[in-house]
Amino acid sequence: MTAYIHTELENVLNHCMQETTSRFAGIQLLEQNGSLSDDICTVHTVLEGNCPAALLLRADTPLLTRLAQKIMHSETVSQQDIEDVATEYFNVICGRVVAGLFQTAKISSRFQTPRFRTGCYFPEDGSTCRCVLNYTDGGGENMQLVYMKLHTSQALRPAAAC
Repeated sequence: MTAYIHTELENVLNHCMQETTSRFAGIQLLEQNGSLSDDICTVHTVLEGNCPAALLLRADTPLLTRLAQKIMHSETVSQQDIEDVATEYFNVICGRVVAGLFQTAKISSRFQTPRFRTGCYFPEDGSTCRCVLNYTDGGGENMQLVYMKLHTSQALRPAAAC
């Protein structure tokens, strides 16, 4: 991946994350390296088309809980609420990423229905390109958006460690 394409990809991913998170939950994410806790969840999908890729959102569970509370306007949320909100939130991000990739690089793709998993999940090894953006909410909770170019036959599997 050329430096220009990588920069454009980062810009699309970052804009989609920042705008969606701010608009839907009123949470301002700071783009900075932080380490995820041991209590994380992953929402993931595969982008199908002429450039197959995986898109993964890994986040500290407390951040996803707060996201659900803000979006649902309720202090009390169930585990199912957290999963549903995280999946729908990621669904919006994916739609915006697909649109952004088409606008900037004329990459036509569609994404599979996002799936929620507790813990850390990622595509099989062998991806040719990775773009990783790290975020913090400023209060010690972290989130990570990962774009991985895939070989056509790759599938998602659980990871031993992130």
